[in-house]
Amino acid sequence: MATARSATLQRRSLYALVAGVVLLLAVYGFWPRAIEVEAGTVLRAPLAVTVREEGRTRVVERYAIAAPVDGQLERILLEPGDAVQAGQALATLRAIASGLLDPARRAGAEAEWQAAQQEREAASAALAAAEAERARSAAELARNRGLAQRGLVAAQALDGLEAAARAAAAQAAAANARLRAAASRVAQARAALDLQGSGAASDADAVVLTAPVAGVVLARLRESAGPVRAGEVLLELGDTGRLEAVVEVLSADAVRITPGSAASLHRWGGEQPLAGRVQRVEPGGFTKVSALGVEEQRVRVVVDIAEGQDTTRLGDGYRVEGEFVLWQADDALTVPASALFRWGRDWAVYRIADGRAGRVRVGLGAIATEAAQVLSGLAAGDRVILYPPEAIGDGSRVRVREAAGVDAGD
Repeated sequence: MATARSATLQRRSLYALVAGVVLLLAVYGFWPRAIEVEAGTVLRAPLAVTVREEGRTRVVERYAIAAPVDGQLERILLEPGDAVQAGQALATLRAIASGLLDPARRAGAEAEWQAAQQEREAASAALAAAEAERARSAAELARNRGLAQRGLVAAQALDGLEAAARAAAAQAAAANARLRAAASRVAQARAALDLQGSGAASDADAVVLTAPVAGVVLARLRESAGPVRAGEVLLELGDTGRLEAVVEVLSADAVRITPGSAASLHRWGGEQPLAGRVQRVEPGGFTKVSALGVEEQRVRVVVDIAEGQDTTRLGDGYRVEGEFVLWQADDALTVPASALFRWGRDWAVYRIADGRAGRVRVGLGAIATEAAQVLSGLAAGDRVILYPPEAIGDGSRVRVREAAGVDAGD
Protein backbone atom coordinates (compact mmCIF):
# COMPACT_ATOMS: atom_id res chain seq x y z
CA MET A 1 0.00 0.00 0.00
CA ALA A 2 2.74 2.43 0.93
CA THR A 3 4.66 1.44 -2.20
CA ALA A 4 1.69 2.24 -4.46
CA ARG A 5 1.17 5.63 -2.78
CA SER A 6 4.88 6.46 -3.26
CA ALA A 7 4.70 5.56 -6.97
CA THR A 8 1.66 7.80 -7.41
CA LEU A 9 3.46 10.74 -5.79
CA GLN A 10 6.47 10.21 -8.00
CA ARG A 11 4.26 10.23 -11.12
CA ARG A 12 2.53 13.43 -10.00
CA SER A 13 5.89 15.06 -9.33
CA LEU A 14 7.09 14.06 -12.79
CA TYR A 15 3.92 15.42 -14.41
CA ALA A 16 4.32 18.69 -12.52
CA LEU A 17 7.93 18.95 -13.57
CA VAL A 18 7.08 18.33 -17.24
CA ALA A 19 4.25 20.86 -17.07
CA GLY A 20 6.58 23.44 -15.53
CA VAL A 21 9.17 22.90 -18.26
CA VAL A 22 6.52 23.23 -20.95
CA LEU A 23 5.23 26.43 -19.35
CA LEU A 24 8.71 27.89 -19.17
CA LEU A 25 9.34 27.04 -22.84
CA ALA A 26 6.04 28.65 -23.82
CA VAL A 27 6.84 31.82 -21.89
CA TYR A 28 10.30 31.95 -23.42
CA GLY A 29 8.91 31.40 -26.89
CA PHE A 30 6.36 34.18 -26.61
CA TRP A 31 8.51 36.60 -24.64
CA PRO A 32 9.29 39.67 -26.84
CA ARG A 33 12.87 39.55 -28.02
CA ALA A 34 15.13 42.54 -28.51
CA ILE A 35 15.11 43.88 -32.08
CA GLU A 36 18.51 44.28 -33.67
CA VAL A 37 19.05 47.84 -34.92
CA GLU A 38 21.71 50.21 -36.23
CA ALA A 39 22.49 53.26 -34.15
CA GLY A 40 23.93 56.73 -34.60
CA THR A 41 24.92 59.52 -32.25
CA VAL A 42 23.73 63.09 -31.92
CA LEU A 43 26.84 65.26 -32.32
CA ARG A 44 27.96 68.86 -32.43
CA ALA A 45 29.66 69.24 -35.79
CA PRO A 46 29.90 71.50 -38.86
CA LEU A 47 26.86 71.29 -41.10
CA ALA A 48 26.22 72.60 -44.60
CA VAL A 49 23.14 72.45 -46.80
CA THR A 50 24.19 72.18 -50.44
CA VAL A 51 22.63 71.64 -53.84
CA ARG A 52 24.42 69.84 -56.66
CA GLU A 53 23.34 70.05 -60.30
CA GLU A 54 24.78 69.30 -63.72
CA GLY A 55 26.42 71.97 -65.84
CA ARG A 56 28.84 72.67 -68.70
CA THR A 57 32.06 74.62 -69.04
CA ARG A 58 32.44 77.42 -71.58
CA VAL A 59 35.15 79.87 -72.54
CA VAL A 60 34.72 83.31 -71.00
CA GLU A 61 35.31 85.16 -74.28
CA ARG A 62 34.09 83.47 -77.48
CA TYR A 63 34.72 85.01 -80.90
CA ALA A 64 32.80 84.13 -84.07
CA ILE A 65 34.71 84.73 -87.31
CA ALA A 66 32.18 85.51 -90.04
CA ALA A 67 32.41 86.46 -93.71
CA PRO A 68 32.12 90.27 -94.03
CA VAL A 69 30.87 90.11 -97.65
CA ASP A 70 29.57 87.62 -100.15
CA GLY A 71 32.49 85.90 -101.78
CA GLN A 72 34.43 82.80 -102.69
CA LEU A 73 36.05 81.16 -99.68
CA GLU A 74 39.37 79.37 -99.99
CA ARG A 75 39.74 76.08 -98.12
CA ILE A 76 40.31 76.54 -94.38
CA LEU A 77 43.29 74.48 -93.22
CA LEU A 78 42.98 75.10 -89.47
CA GLU A 79 41.61 72.25 -87.35
CA PRO A 80 39.60 72.49 -84.10
CA GLY A 81 42.11 72.64 -81.25
CA ASP A 82 44.82 74.44 -83.27
CA ALA A 83 46.39 77.36 -81.42
CA VAL A 84 46.35 80.76 -83.12
CA GLN A 85 48.01 84.07 -82.37
CA ALA A 86 46.42 87.50 -82.48
CA GLY A 87 46.54 88.79 -86.07
CA GLN A 88 47.17 85.35 -87.58
CA ALA A 89 45.46 84.70 -90.93
CA LEU A 90 42.53 82.34 -90.54
CA ALA A 91 40.76 82.35 -93.91
CA THR A 92 40.86 84.10 -97.27
CA LEU A 93 37.75 85.38 -99.00
CA ARG A 94 37.62 86.66 -102.60
CA ALA A 95 34.68 88.83 -103.55
CA ILE A 96 32.29 87.84 -106.31
CA ALA A 97 32.58 90.40 -109.10
CA SER A 98 28.88 90.40 -110.03
CA GLY A 99 27.91 91.92 -106.71
CA LEU A 100 30.67 94.47 -106.25
CA LEU A 101 28.81 97.55 -107.45
CA ASP A 102 25.48 96.70 -105.77
CA PRO A 103 24.50 99.97 -103.95
CA ALA A 104 22.64 98.07 -101.24
CA ARG A 105 25.66 95.91 -100.47
CA ARG A 106 27.96 98.92 -100.42
CA ALA A 107 25.57 100.67 -98.02
CA GLY A 108 25.60 97.57 -95.83
CA ALA A 109 29.41 97.51 -95.86
CA GLU A 110 29.52 101.18 -94.87
CA ALA A 111 27.07 100.56 -92.02
CA GLU A 112 29.18 97.61 -90.83
CA TRP A 113 32.33 99.75 -90.90
CA GLN A 114 30.67 102.56 -88.92
CA ALA A 115 29.26 100.08 -86.38
CA ALA A 116 32.71 98.54 -85.99
CA GLN A 117 34.21 101.97 -85.34
CA GLN A 118 31.58 102.71 -82.68
CA GLU A 119 32.26 99.35 -81.06
CA ARG A 120 35.98 100.11 -80.99
CA GLU A 121 35.35 103.49 -79.35
CA ALA A 122 33.07 101.89 -76.74
CA ALA A 123 35.65 99.16 -76.08
CA SER A 124 38.36 101.79 -75.68
CA ALA A 125 36.25 103.69 -73.12
CA ALA A 126 35.46 100.45 -71.27
CA LEU A 127 39.17 99.58 -71.16
CA ALA A 128 40.02 102.98 -69.72
CA ALA A 129 37.38 102.55 -67.00
CA ALA A 130 38.55 99.00 -66.25
CA GLU A 131 42.19 100.10 -66.00
CA ALA A 132 41.21 102.89 -63.62
CA GLU A 133 39.29 100.46 -61.43
CA ARG A 134 42.20 98.01 -61.52
CA ALA A 135 44.62 100.73 -60.39
CA ARG A 136 42.25 101.88 -57.64
CA SER A 137 41.76 98.31 -56.36
CA ALA A 138 45.49 97.65 -56.40
CA ALA A 139 46.20 100.84 -54.45
CA GLU A 140 43.45 100.05 -51.92
CA LEU A 141 44.83 96.54 -51.45
CA ALA A 142 48.38 97.81 -50.94
CA ARG A 143 47.21 100.35 -48.36
CA ASN A 144 45.19 97.81 -46.39
CA ARG A 145 48.00 95.25 -46.44
CA GLY A 146 50.10 97.71 -44.48
CA LEU A 147 47.25 98.27 -42.03
CA ALA A 148 46.71 94.50 -41.70
CA GLN A 149 50.34 94.02 -40.67
CA ARG A 150 49.67 96.36 -37.75
CA GLY A 151 46.46 94.54 -36.86
CA LEU A 152 44.16 97.40 -37.93
CA VAL A 153 42.36 95.46 -40.70
CA ALA A 154 40.72 92.07 -40.28
CA ALA A 155 42.02 89.17 -42.35
CA GLN A 156 38.55 88.58 -43.77
CA ALA A 157 38.34 92.17 -45.04
CA LEU A 158 41.79 91.82 -46.60
CA ASP A 159 40.68 88.64 -48.38
CA GLY A 160 37.73 90.54 -49.83
CA LEU A 161 40.01 93.29 -51.11
CA GLU A 162 42.34 90.74 -52.70
CA ALA A 163 39.39 89.12 -54.44
CA ALA A 164 38.20 92.52 -55.66
CA ALA A 165 41.67 93.32 -57.00
CA ARG A 166 41.83 90.01 -58.87
CA ALA A 167 38.37 90.62 -60.32
CA ALA A 168 39.35 94.13 -61.43
CA ALA A 169 42.49 92.79 -63.12
CA ALA A 170 40.45 90.12 -64.91
CA GLN A 171 37.95 92.75 -66.06
CA ALA A 172 40.78 94.89 -67.42
CA ALA A 173 42.24 91.92 -69.31
CA ALA A 174 38.82 91.11 -70.77
CA ALA A 175 38.29 94.75 -71.80
CA ASN A 176 41.69 94.75 -73.50
CA ALA A 177 40.76 91.58 -75.42
CA ARG A 178 37.46 93.16 -76.50
CA LEU A 179 39.31 96.25 -77.75
CA ARG A 180 41.65 94.09 -79.83
CA ALA A 181 38.67 92.20 -81.25
CA ALA A 182 36.91 95.48 -82.09
CA ALA A 183 40.03 96.79 -83.83
CA SER A 184 40.22 93.60 -85.88
CA ARG A 185 36.57 93.98 -86.85
CA VAL A 186 37.21 97.59 -87.96
CA ALA A 187 40.08 96.47 -90.17
CA GLN A 188 38.04 93.71 -91.78
CA ALA A 189 35.04 95.99 -92.28
CA ARG A 190 37.30 98.60 -93.92
CA ALA A 191 38.73 95.96 -96.22
CA ALA A 192 35.23 94.78 -97.17
CA LEU A 193 34.15 98.37 -97.86
CA ASP A 194 37.19 99.00 -100.05
CA LEU A 195 36.49 95.77 -101.90
CA GLN A 196 32.92 96.86 -102.63
CA GLY A 197 34.15 100.11 -104.09
CA SER A 198 37.01 98.69 -106.16
CA GLY A 199 34.78 97.50 -109.01
CA ALA A 200 36.76 94.30 -109.62
CA ALA A 201 37.72 91.11 -107.86
CA SER A 202 41.46 90.65 -108.15
CA ASP A 203 44.04 88.91 -105.99
CA ALA A 204 44.80 92.23 -104.38
CA ASP A 205 41.16 92.60 -103.38
CA ALA A 206 41.08 89.39 -101.34
CA VAL A 207 39.86 89.79 -97.76
CA VAL A 208 42.04 87.98 -95.23
CA LEU A 209 40.21 87.18 -92.00
CA THR A 210 42.56 87.34 -89.02
CA ALA A 211 42.37 86.22 -85.40
CA PRO A 212 41.27 89.08 -83.12
CA VAL A 213 42.91 87.48 -80.05
CA ALA A 214 45.22 84.61 -79.22
CA GLY A 215 43.47 81.33 -78.43
CA VAL A 216 42.46 78.05 -80.01
CA VAL A 217 40.01 77.08 -82.71
CA LEU A 218 36.89 75.88 -80.87
CA ALA A 219 34.85 75.00 -83.94
CA ARG A 220 35.25 75.01 -87.72
CA LEU A 221 31.83 75.51 -89.26
CA ARG A 222 33.08 75.70 -92.84
CA GLU A 223 36.06 73.80 -94.26
CA SER A 224 35.79 73.40 -98.03
CA ALA A 225 36.26 76.15 -100.59
CA GLY A 226 33.13 77.61 -102.11
CA PRO A 227 30.77 80.58 -102.13
CA VAL A 228 29.66 82.04 -98.80
CA ARG A 229 27.13 84.68 -97.83
CA ALA A 230 27.93 87.79 -95.83
CA GLY A 231 27.51 87.09 -92.12
CA GLU A 232 28.07 83.32 -92.39
CA VAL A 233 30.14 82.12 -89.43
CA LEU A 234 33.24 80.23 -90.51
CA LEU A 235 35.20 79.67 -87.29
CA GLU A 236 34.84 80.10 -83.53
CA LEU A 237 37.83 81.06 -81.39
CA GLY A 238 38.39 81.23 -77.66
CA ASP A 239 40.97 80.98 -74.89
CA THR A 240 40.47 77.64 -73.11
CA GLY A 241 42.74 78.92 -70.35
CA ARG A 242 39.87 81.18 -69.20
CA LEU A 243 36.86 79.01 -68.47
CA GLU A 244 33.65 79.38 -66.51
CA ALA A 245 30.86 76.94 -65.76
CA VAL A 246 27.13 77.30 -66.39
CA VAL A 247 25.02 75.17 -64.03
CA GLU A 248 21.25 74.72 -64.34
CA VAL A 249 19.55 74.67 -60.92
CA LEU A 250 15.93 74.59 -59.83
CA SER A 251 14.43 78.05 -59.47
CA ALA A 252 13.54 77.27 -55.82
CA ASP A 253 17.27 76.75 -55.15
CA ALA A 254 18.41 79.65 -57.34
CA VAL A 255 16.72 82.21 -55.06
CA ARG A 256 18.98 81.00 -52.23
CA ILE A 257 22.22 81.35 -54.24
CA THR A 258 23.88 84.75 -54.10
CA PRO A 259 26.60 86.20 -56.37
CA GLY A 260 30.00 85.96 -54.74
CA SER A 261 29.15 82.86 -52.70
CA ALA A 262 31.45 79.85 -52.78
CA ALA A 263 30.91 77.03 -55.27
CA SER A 264 32.78 73.89 -56.31
CA LEU A 265 32.86 71.78 -59.46
CA HIS A 266 32.84 67.98 -59.17
CA ARG A 267 33.11 65.01 -61.53
CA TRP A 268 35.04 66.99 -64.13
CA GLY A 269 37.73 64.36 -64.52
CA GLY A 270 40.21 65.42 -61.86
CA GLU A 271 40.81 63.90 -58.46
CA GLN A 272 39.93 67.06 -56.51
CA PRO A 273 36.95 69.40 -57.03
CA LEU A 274 37.60 72.80 -58.56
CA ALA A 275 36.96 75.83 -56.37
CA GLY A 276 34.98 78.73 -57.75
CA ARG A 277 32.61 81.58 -56.95
CA VAL A 278 29.18 82.46 -58.24
CA GLN A 279 29.53 85.23 -60.80
CA ARG A 280 25.82 85.77 -61.42
CA VAL A 281 22.40 84.14 -61.24
CA GLU A 282 20.62 84.81 -64.52
CA PRO A 283 17.31 86.65 -64.03
CA GLY A 284 15.37 84.57 -66.56
CA GLY A 285 14.27 80.98 -66.02
CA PHE A 286 13.30 78.28 -68.50
CA THR A 287 11.31 75.06 -68.49
CA LYS A 288 13.17 71.75 -68.78
CA VAL A 289 11.80 68.21 -68.78
CA SER A 290 13.64 65.93 -66.33
CA ALA A 291 14.66 62.34 -67.01
CA LEU A 292 11.45 61.27 -65.24
CA GLY A 293 9.32 63.34 -67.61
CA VAL A 294 8.56 66.09 -65.07
CA GLU A 295 8.58 69.72 -66.17
CA GLU A 296 10.94 71.77 -64.01
CA GLN A 297 11.61 75.47 -63.89
CA ARG A 298 15.35 76.02 -63.95
CA VAL A 299 17.79 78.96 -63.83
CA ARG A 300 21.36 79.20 -65.11
CA VAL A 301 24.06 80.03 -62.56
CA VAL A 302 27.45 81.17 -63.90
CA VAL A 303 30.49 80.11 -61.83
CA ASP A 304 33.96 81.65 -62.14
CA ILE A 305 36.69 79.02 -61.75
CA ALA A 306 39.35 80.23 -59.31
CA GLU A 307 42.83 80.85 -60.69
CA GLY A 308 45.83 78.72 -59.83
CA GLN A 309 44.10 75.37 -60.47
CA ASP A 310 45.09 72.84 -63.12
CA THR A 311 42.33 73.09 -65.73
CA THR A 312 44.48 72.28 -68.75
CA ARG A 313 42.48 69.07 -69.33
CA LEU A 314 39.21 70.98 -69.44
CA GLY A 315 37.80 72.48 -72.60
CA ASP A 316 34.70 74.22 -73.89
CA GLY A 317 31.42 72.38 -73.29
CA TYR A 318 32.76 69.77 -70.83
CA ARG A 319 30.34 68.24 -68.33
CA VAL A 320 30.71 69.15 -64.63
CA GLU A 321 28.58 69.03 -61.49
CA GLY A 322 28.28 72.32 -59.65
CA GLU A 323 27.76 72.34 -55.87
CA PHE A 324 26.50 75.43 -54.05
CA VAL A 325 26.33 76.09 -50.31
CA LEU A 326 22.83 77.31 -49.36
CA TRP A 327 23.40 77.33 -45.59
CA GLN A 328 26.23 76.38 -43.23
CA ALA A 329 27.22 76.45 -39.56
CA ASP A 330 30.55 75.60 -37.92
CA ASP A 331 29.04 74.17 -34.72
CA ALA A 332 25.54 72.72 -35.04
CA LEU A 333 23.77 70.01 -33.05
CA THR A 334 23.23 67.33 -35.69
CA VAL A 335 21.34 64.07 -35.98
CA PRO A 336 21.78 61.54 -38.82
CA ALA A 337 19.10 62.10 -41.44
CA SER A 338 18.50 58.34 -41.65
CA ALA A 339 17.14 58.40 -38.09
CA LEU A 340 14.30 60.82 -38.91
CA PHE A 341 10.72 59.85 -39.68
CA ARG A 342 7.39 61.63 -39.79
CA TRP A 343 5.10 61.46 -36.76
CA GLY A 344 1.95 63.22 -37.73
CA ARG A 345 3.00 66.69 -38.87
CA ASP A 346 6.26 66.62 -36.89
CA TRP A 347 9.65 64.98 -37.16
CA ALA A 348 10.63 62.26 -34.68
CA VAL A 349 13.37 59.76 -33.86
CA TYR A 350 13.70 56.66 -31.68
CA ARG A 351 16.16 57.38 -28.88
CA ILE A 352 17.85 54.40 -27.22
CA ALA A 353 17.86 54.37 -23.41
CA ASP A 354 18.34 51.33 -21.12
CA GLY A 355 17.97 48.93 -24.03
CA ARG A 356 14.60 50.32 -25.15
CA ALA A 357 13.48 52.61 -27.95
CA GLY A 358 11.73 55.81 -26.95
CA ARG A 359 9.92 57.86 -29.56
CA VAL A 360 10.94 61.53 -29.31
CA ARG A 361 9.50 64.47 -31.19
CA VAL A 362 12.31 66.76 -32.45
CA GLY A 363 12.44 70.30 -33.75
CA LEU A 364 14.65 70.69 -36.82
CA GLY A 365 16.38 73.59 -38.51
CA ALA A 366 18.40 73.07 -41.68
CA ILE A 367 18.18 69.61 -43.26
CA ALA A 368 21.14 68.38 -45.33
CA THR A 369 21.59 65.15 -47.26
CA GLU A 370 23.21 63.14 -44.45
CA ALA A 371 22.34 65.10 -41.30
CA ALA A 372 19.91 67.67 -39.91
CA GLN A 373 20.21 70.51 -37.42
CA VAL A 374 18.46 69.77 -34.09
CA LEU A 375 16.73 72.68 -32.38
CA SER A 376 14.89 70.76 -29.65
CA GLY A 377 14.20 67.26 -28.32
CA LEU A 378 17.73 65.80 -28.29
CA ALA A 379 21.07 66.46 -26.64
CA ALA A 380 24.64 65.79 -27.71
CA GLY A 381 25.60 62.18 -27.07
CA ASP A 382 22.08 60.74 -27.44
CA ARG A 383 21.91 57.45 -29.33
CA VAL A 384 19.23 57.13 -32.01
CA ILE A 385 18.06 54.29 -34.24
CA LEU A 386 19.04 54.52 -37.90
CA TYR A 387 16.59 53.35 -40.55
CA PRO A 388 13.99 52.37 -37.89
CA PRO A 389 12.12 49.19 -39.00
CA GLU A 390 8.33 48.95 -38.89
CA ALA A 391 8.54 46.48 -35.99
CA ILE A 392 9.95 49.21 -33.74
CA GLY A 393 7.52 50.96 -31.44
CA ASP A 394 7.67 53.21 -28.43
CA GLY A 395 9.18 51.10 -25.61
CA SER A 396 10.41 48.24 -27.83
CA ARG A 397 13.43 46.31 -26.58
CA VAL A 398 16.37 46.83 -28.92
CA ARG A 399 19.91 45.59 -29.30
CA VAL A 400 22.47 47.64 -31.21
CA ARG A 401 24.18 45.73 -33.99
CA GLU A 402 27.91 45.89 -33.41
CA ALA A 403 29.61 46.08 -36.78
CA ALA A 404 32.28 48.28 -38.35
CA GLY A 405 30.86 51.35 -40.06
CA VAL A 406 27.34 50.91 -38.66
CA ASP A 407 27.33 53.90 -36.36
CA ALA A 408 26.90 56.60 -38.96
CA GLY A 409 26.69 59.30 -36.38
CA ASP A 410 30.14 58.68 -34.89
